[in-house]
Amino acid sequence: MINPMKKLLLAARTSDRQAVLEELREAEIVHVDPVIAEKVVVPATLNESIENTRKVIALLQQLNPDLKGKLATPGTPSRLIEEALTHEKVIPEQRDKVLALRQELEETAAWGNLGLKDITWLEENGLKIDFYRGPATDSAEIAAEFVVEITQVGDTSLFMTASRYPAGVSEKFARVARPSREIEAITAEINVCQKIISEQEHALACIAMRLPDIEAYYTKLLNRKRFTEVENGVHGEEEIFVLTGWCPIDKIADLKTSFEEAELPIALDFSDPAEDEIPPTSLKNTQWASSIQPLYDFMGMVPSYNEPDTSGLFLSMLTVFAAFLVADAGYGLLVVIALLAAYKPLVNRGADRNFLHLGLFLFGGIAVYGLLTNTWFGETWHLFSRYDFDPNSKSGTIILQGICFLMGVSHLTVAHVMKMRRRRRDLSLLSDVGWIVFLWAMYGVICKLILKEPFVLPFEFIMPMFKISAVLILLFTAPSLNPLKCIPAGIGAVLQNASNCFSDIVSYIRLWAVGLAGSKVAGAFNNIAEMLPMLMKIPVYIAGHGINMILGIIAILAHGVRLNLLEFSNHLELEWSGRKYDPFKEIK
Repeated sequence: MINPMKKLLLAARTSDRQAVLEELREAEIVHVDPVIAEKVVVPATLNESIENTRKVIALLQQLNPDLKGKLATPGTPSRLIEEALTHEKVIPEQRDKVLALRQELEETAAWGNLGLKDITWLEENGLKIDFYRGPATDSAEIAAEFVVEITQVGDTSLFMTASRYPAGVSEKFARVARPSREIEAITAEINVCQKIISEQEHALACIAMRLPDIEAYYTKLLNRKRFTEVENGVHGEEEIFVLTGWCPIDKIADLKTSFEEAELPIALDFSDPAEDEIPPTSLKNTQWASSIQPLYDFMGMVPSYNEPDTSGLFLSMLTVFAAFLVADAGYGLLVVIALLAAYKPLVNRGADRNFLHLGLFLFGGIAVYGLLTNTWFGETWHLFSRYDFDPNSKSGTIILQGICFLMGVSHLTVAHVMKMRRRRRDLSLLSDVGWIVFLWAMYGVICKLILKEPFVLPFEFIMPMFKISAVLILLFTAPSLNPLKCIPAGIGAVLQNASNCFSDIVSYIRLWAVGLAGSKVAGAFNNIAEMLPMLMKIPVYIAGHGINMILGIIAILAHGVRLNLLEFSNHLELEWSGRKYDPFKEIK
């Protein structure tokens, strides 16, 4: 459920502002909204410090240095961050320089050791030294006092000429520039660059030993930014300042008690939200329904304060969808056993319990579904001789497809019922009843077109249900005694939504289709493994089924979440447009 909120108006003396804000932060109850949003300006230097610290933490976390013989770098966290950024900038520069030098070394290596100093001495004493590239067999066409072949690659050679007069060459030869330095000089510079890189990496490793201090400094900066945002968001008039925000109804007494114990003279006023105000959303669910929260956080999904909370239904349906999408008892039991075995160690290390519970729910459902369909690692195994259901048989396929369509129409029906409960009690509710009847009639049509046989709903009910739904939708979409007003509105609703009802129900067939595809992929890997020697089978089994499990998880996010967020939410008119309840508190 969504916690009901009260609008908070707090007034206190300006001289007590710091103490009031500190007490408000310690209470960890009030979601603070700025009185004038334009006044909330965080200093650019603070934002820059936060961003630089974040970059350094990410950089140091990627390191896996050998700490043997290293000492932690002394200094304040801010100085360490500056040093780390400097080292981080120097290392790629030096690596780029090494790449350029190695390319130069490769080009120079073809010349060999020319003795550039000797060549310079010869030129200073009147000789003209030139280099040419041309056919190896035509060296006689070079007119010079001294001609020597330096190197040959294929049919092309590199020649050096020395003469007291300009050399004469044919058009077959092209003059080339000599290297600017010897191989030894380039190699020496590469060694210098590599030494600098090694020194910078060593310095970063020493700084990484202070990572906990830098992370604590980062938390301090975030708290300073949050406090600054709240402080700039209050409205002050000389001796009095005013702060606005939102407080859960069940926390009002705790907030009052906190300020009474602090003995701070303040005025608190609590009021109901105005029609044009949207309070932040605070979800208060049972422990099992809260397991869906990690997915909400990952997807950035927050229901609006005035929208229904579907957490329990979302988790329940996602569990069913995941079961169809992965559809393998082997995968499900494997992950459930692994999670149960690692549960306590992971929790002790700070893992999110809700995330672990979500995994247990989803893969527990997968295991149960796989048991019901006799599917184990892509193969059909019948554990009980009397229960011989085969999902790949014709009858098994019809049953699974029918269940998908039935689940779809039931899911969308629940959405319309929930929407009706939120609406005003008047005649227009009958139009929602009409849409529910229309959904079931459309379900019958889908079964007739795809399954070719009835599934739960007899075909003879289809036309009467279409007629009933048409009457209800046409007359009560916009109820009026004037048929010229209500009927056009009903026709518009039918034209806008009828095709969506068909496509939304059919969309649930993806559950069976993706599950079938995963089963075929697993079976293909099994067939490949069977053709290999024993030593190769196990790696193929592990790699193949591992990849298939990853694809199954992606399918849950892509298809299972979609059916809740699009098809179901559209029929419920749930937009997920809320903002999360974020009480002013110290970040730890």
